[in-house]
Amino acid sequence: MQKLSAALPDGQVLAAVDIGSNSIHLIVARAVQGSLQTVASHRERVQLARNMGADYRLDAAAMQRGIDCLQRMGAMLADAQPDKRRAVATYAVREAINRDVFLRLAEAALGCDVEVISGREEARLIFQAIAHTQKLEQSVLVIDIGGGSTELAIGAGFDPDFCASCRMGCVSFSEKFLDAGYSAENFQRANRAALQSIEKYLANLKVCHWGPVYATSGSAKALAQAVEHLGGNGTELTLDQLVALRGEIIRRGNVAWLTEYGISDNRMPLLAGGLAILIACLQCLGISELAYKDVALREGVLYEMLDRMRHPDIRLRSRQSMQSRYNIDVEHATRVAETAQTLLSGLPKGWFGNKANHLSILLEAAHLHETGLQISANGSQKHSAYVLENCDLPGYNRDDQRLLAALVRQYRKRIRSEDIPQLHGLDTPHYLRLLLVLRLAVVLNITRWPVDSECIALRADSDTGDLYVEASSAWLEEQILLKADLEREARYLQEHGIRLLFRH
Repeated sequence: MQKLSAALPDGQVLAAVDIGSNSIHLIVARAVQGSLQTVASHRERVQLARNMGADYRLDAAAMQRGIDCLQRMGAMLADAQPDKRRAVATYAVREAINRDVFLRLAEAALGCDVEVISGREEARLIFQAIAHTQKLEQSVLVIDIGGGSTELAIGAGFDPDFCASCRMGCVSFSEKFLDAGYSAENFQRANRAALQSIEKYLANLKVCHWGPVYATSGSAKALAQAVEHLGGNGTELTLDQLVALRGEIIRRGNVAWLTEYGISDNRMPLLAGGLAILIACLQCLGISELAYKDVALREGVLYEMLDRMRHPDIRLRSRQSMQSRYNIDVEHATRVAETAQTLLSGLPKGWFGNKANHLSILLEAAHLHETGLQISANGSQKHSAYVLENCDLPGYNRDDQRLLAALVRQYRKRIRSEDIPQLHGLDTPHYLRLLLVLRLAVVLNITRWPVDSECIALRADSDTGDLYVEASSAWLEEQILLKADLEREARYLQEHGIRLLFRH
């Protein structure tokens, strides 16, 4: 198999892998004058969501199809620079109770980390794909029907005002409602389920305003092709055309006749599920027409990679937004983050595992640890964690956001074992090491006055795992309350098998 990099010119070449519920996509592009030019792409239909069942367990056969596909893609990306490729997984992996098993195999096959992104983050990235390929002078609505979920995003410019993810997809709906037959009753059941899925977002959607409506991904593309015989042009669709298409499918009792309109054999079994979902979306939101756009999540991932090279990290914008919204003391938070960075500088590389991203999240936790103070000073760390885990944080995948919240949840008080997160790629010892740096940084700034970073340092014994707080005895004796706080931290850490010692 040819390696893609062998055919690519030197320069900024980016690759994205989208592990979807129906298909896995690989796209490789190069930056050209601020935009992206696709130079290679590969798609395989693996249907990870097929036979997932009510227990949300990935089927063994589906997992194997996915891993086989990723091994082929991994071979194609063998020479790609690690920092120029990004792999994301969506609904099927996101919801699966056995996702850690799949992720371990997937990362070995691809040779890079796989990020499990939330539905809202998925919607935001899809919006990015539209925003970078269309000039959005007014607010638009983007609808993306995937294999296991449907994403909605509304906004203008590059930052959506509203993002949502509904548990309905062309694979899951086809399997649940329409595999038994294309009857009016089955379509009605699918329509009712889709409306119920959208219903919880109606209050938010009613206060939003939009002009053009765009649909993306494979289901929308296939439906745009399917309505050509009803007056469509291959890119634009109307509600009347979609309803007429549904009626024709019910009358004929099959979808095989749509092959003459270019619908592939792979897409054919999923078309009816996507049709039911799109009709429900349009009916529920009062939309009469929309246009198909040939972009999807993978392009959004690429454009965000490009943006991160040219502009400040999107996490910085997320942080600043949260600090403003929750009236965080930015000067104090910055001092805590700077202290954490100083403490990190005294520790050996690899002490936190091989995930550099975790250190970045640790510093963001320092900047945002007082988010909950505006809610209440009593149990503020709990409020902070709840907000950070459940709010929209562009730039964070699902596990990143859970780690951020878990660190903030335990930045003070006794460390609770039940609040230690179970995250892919992060075991308990490495979480505790991240946490202790945050806790010590907070303790050292407890007076909210600047701390002299030259007076104290943190060291680790790589053989025993012991930690040493190094400070001059004279300085430490002057800091009576600080010394007491550090000794209390040592007791808390000892409960979890970490020894924090003092030496001068």
